[in-house]
Amino acid sequence: MEEFGLGRFSYAMTLIETAIASQIFVVGTIGLIFEVSSLFSNAISVLGLPVIPILAVIFFHDKMDAIKVIAMVLAIWGFVSYVYQCYLDDKSSTSEYRSSNEVSNSPLLEEVS
Repeated sequence: MEEFGLGRFSYAMTLIETAIASQIFVVGTIGLIFEVSSLFSNAISVLGLPVIPILAVIFFHDKMDAIKVIAMVLAIWGFVSYVYQCYLDDKSSTSEYRSSNEVSNSPLLEEVS
């Protein structure tokens, strides 16, 4: 605490703000799990991974090294893969729904009165 460049108060405030932000993140993640799914919650968490280094570079003037870039690319790739798989699943279920409606609306299956 004594070696922190901005002083003891700034150090304590940084710890408190980090604890509060962490708790908000955990509550939000649990809310996503209960409201949507654990897979979606994980995808949103992965989407946040590339945002943190970008914000650190902008606000804290942190240097962008190769490991951060690779981690960001992999996180974005994982999120895009999740969104694309959701798109494929939705497209597949829509086509199955249409084909099942076509079968049920077939004139051969209508009742004769």
